[in-house]
Amino acid sequence: MSLGVLQRRRTVALIGIFALVFTALTGRMIYLQIAAGDFFADKAFRYRMRPVPIQADRGQILDRNGYPLLTNRVCESVYAEPIVIRDKAAAARALAPILNMPPEELERRMSRHTFFEWLKRKVDPEVAAQVKALGIPGIGLAPEKCRYYPEGELAVHVLGIANLDHQGIEGLELTYNEYLKGQNGQIQCEYTARGLPMEGGECHVIYGTPGHDLVTTIDVNLQRIIERDVERAVLETRAKRAAIIVMDVKTGEILALAQWPRYDPKLGGNSDPQLRRIFTVTDALNPGSIFKPITAAAALDSGVIDRGTVFHDTGCMSVEGWTICNWDRKALGSVRIDEIMAKSSNVGFGTLGMWLGADRFYEYHARFGLDRPTGIDLPGEATGQYRPKKEATAIDLAVQAYGQTLTATPIQMLTAIAAIANDGKLMWPHLGKAIYDHEGNLVKEIEPRVVRQVVSPEVARYVQELMVGVVENGTGKNARVAGYQVGGKTGTANKVIDGRIAQGKYIASFVGFAPYPDPQVAVLISIDEPVGAYYGGQIAAPIFGEVMGSVLAYLEAPKASAPPPRKREPWEPEPPKEPEPAAVPPLVNLPVPEAERVAREAGFTVSFVGDGRYVVSQFPLPGSTAYKGGEIVANLTPPPPGSRQVTVPALSGLSLHEAARTLAERGLLMEAEGRGAVYRQDPPAGTRVPTGTPVRAFLKLPEEKRR
Repeated sequence: MSLGVLQRRRTVALIGIFALVFTALTGRMIYLQIAAGDFFADKAFRYRMRPVPIQADRGQILDRNGYPLLTNRVCESVYAEPIVIRDKAAAARALAPILNMPPEELERRMSRHTFFEWLKRKVDPEVAAQVKALGIPGIGLAPEKCRYYPEGELAVHVLGIANLDHQGIEGLELTYNEYLKGQNGQIQCEYTARGLPMEGGECHVIYGTPGHDLVTTIDVNLQRIIERDVERAVLETRAKRAAIIVMDVKTGEILALAQWPRYDPKLGGNSDPQLRRIFTVTDALNPGSIFKPITAAAALDSGVIDRGTVFHDTGCMSVEGWTICNWDRKALGSVRIDEIMAKSSNVGFGTLGMWLGADRFYEYHARFGLDRPTGIDLPGEATGQYRPKKEATAIDLAVQAYGQTLTATPIQMLTAIAAIANDGKLMWPHLGKAIYDHEGNLVKEIEPRVVRQVVSPEVARYVQELMVGVVENGTGKNARVAGYQVGGKTGTANKVIDGRIAQGKYIASFVGFAPYPDPQVAVLISIDEPVGAYYGGQIAAPIFGEVMGSVLAYLEAPKASAPPPRKREPWEPEPPKEPEPAAVPPLVNLPVPEAERVAREAGFTVSFVGDGRYVVSQFPLPGSTAYKGGEIVANLTPPPPGSRQVTVPALSGLSLHEAARTLAERGLLMEAEGRGAVYRQDPPAGTRVPTGTPVRAFLKLPEEKRR
């Protein structure tokens, strides 16, 4: 074969190959441009578009009158675009002190193979300004919505918290999360291949959907009242913690719920988990004697006793080798149900528990809802513990009948007592009232719900009458409210820790309702581990009286006239005369004999708790209104040395009482010498000293000064 023929064949083969390649490329181009053009154009567009999320507005939480308790405000979050940042190590070093984060962590986030990374979410405005001032390419600020508490820590346990992604993790924020959370949106903008914003490029906004608003049963004004009182209760009794709950007995609506100590909601999940516990719902405690009205209602409703049944109270009694005694070990003799309730007789109620028997006791325990959670719309609700019925012996029934060896949560106890105040109807306790969308349209109304009728209306009304007797004639005298008839029950329980009684640790409580004979609200006070005085009638009852007085005044409850007189049974004593209200005198810083004299002259009795020569705190507070004949509890145990520094005030010219009050307001003690007005003091006015420091005051009568 000649050379020319070979060359021609090679040429034809090359032309054929080029033709095939050209045809394939042309076909591929036609496919890419026409058949798959839209797909690849969209893919390229999406590659150029970088999404930046826009958080939807989370729904507000409002009080029953529409006042915002929890809402939103704009804040900024720091983000990185890793593809844009050239010197990641330098950027991390510059940002670390501003964001208070390790530079290694920042560099690790910046080195991820992503278009977008959060560095720190929802920073303070000062931090955002410093980040912006750095001007680092690839580091930016994105607006987000932060949860904002207009009233600070007010109702924080009820409201709860949400996490950085606006998902509820505590309180109502968690319970109603599905309604409160919205649908997030995003901004998509075009970027160059180098990851820089494209000049004149497109931007698309995908709008989110705001969450729904929750209207609660809380009244912000009542909440403010009890927040103040619960804080005062802890500070004055030096207790570990305390709680106050206010409930509408007709509907089960929680009008206010406060605990102390509180926590800062701005810390979110970084705050102390123990402080975030809604212990009124999550912790089952020994109720003590506030359980006694339930035992009385069970015995009366089941026909085990009637109003005239006689109990023989010997002060102490033996049951199965165990000894049960009254709180003061005093024998009441032959008494009826009204007397054992008013005097809070453990012997009487222990007898009643054994008379009821296991079947009836546990039946009514369940009727009052104490064998299961109430279903309140707060997360983590617990239920009480008690001896199983099949294991219960006589001693178990006796001690459980007066609230020992069984437990219940504070919300369970308040709900049960509210049923007595509501003529025997047990209501579902709740905090949610209604849900609205962002345009104001009603999405859901949360209606009150009757759980069951626990006892007959007649029995419930008689137990109400018995509880009024506790306040007027019995252990609850310190809970009286001027102008109103109030029913209630004191409670003092040994604290149980890890299944054992903790010696010297108590829970003081008071639960009651008003105004009688048509109760509208019920209030529970619980004080955990007070120091010094610990009886419920001493420290919880006065706080109840002040809280209930404030609640009734705010609700403008009519000062109901006394109910028509009921025909007295032959054994019943004459009804007591209406007590006379009076201002509680100041006893703080007074020596014991002087405190006794001042209290007696003002018409009060006084009991002293602890060791010491001077009164360091008292209940009720000086200047508050109480009834003559009531008891003032004076604590003589000095507080632990304070770490807080205060300025010693000038006492010159003040009387003994004025000087004592002035020092007490600053947390200082007083040692007084002489009578009359202060003319000299040590340390002098203006000195900085720790709280708890005694200040010596020298007093003279005017004649002595002239000499």
